[in-house]
Amino acid sequence: MEICSKILHRVLCKNGARIKLLGDSITHGVGGTGFKQSGDRIVRNYARNPEGYCWSNQFKKYLEERFDCSVIINACTGTKIEFVIDYFDTLVDDEDDLIICTIGTNNRHVYHKTGYKPSREELGTEFYKNIFRLNELLSARGKDYILVANIPASPKNECDHDDFWRILHMDDINAIYKKAQEKLQFPFFSLYDRFSEYLNENQILLDDLLRDGLHPNDRGYDVMYQLIMSEFGFTD
Repeated sequence: MEICSKILHRVLCKNGARIKLLGDSITHGVGGTGFKQSGDRIVRNYARNPEGYCWSNQFKKYLEERFDCSVIINACTGTKIEFVIDYFDTLVDDEDDLIICTIGTNNRHVYHKTGYKPSREELGTEFYKNIFRLNELLSARGKDYILVANIPASPKNECDHDDFWRILHMDDINAIYKKAQEKLQFPFFSLYDRFSEYLNENQILLDDLLRDGLHPNDRGYDVMYQLIMSEFGFTD
């Protein structure tokens, strides 16, 4: 917590600080009340979700009301870490002072239409290498950044689907981030661990906080927001 908090608070000391959130549907706000891609275009056919109830919009509102900063949410539903890498120059700007990236949920699966089913080891190694690649891209910009492992998914969501094989699971994604962080020493926050601890400490079922086994409902987004704010040293 201390490292992430120090990074954010140092950035917020700058007049006109610019914070960029990258991620997939859970940062985009899918599952929250009022989700709609009705805002500015991000890239390709993805647009922002300015009014939906989610942790990222709450985070944006809190910081922008209290600090001289802007928070831009460049999260795109259904994307993988490869998407962030491929569109890095569009998603990340030179003006950004801090990048907070929560990606990897969709790296658990491979679609049947690819015709090839990689092993758990193969897909895990691919994700691990892409964390290194993303770290290189972020480091090359000379900006502060924090990588985040996302929340757990329900057992049903961790199974195969009609369209894809579920090869990795959210605990695998969390473990791979930790392995890469141990090697590279980048700033890292395991939201997966904190969310799991919250469930255990409060004796709450995971599905009570999820809309569909993966995306949080409004209550789940509130918990995410509280845990993230705590990680960054805020008590709101």
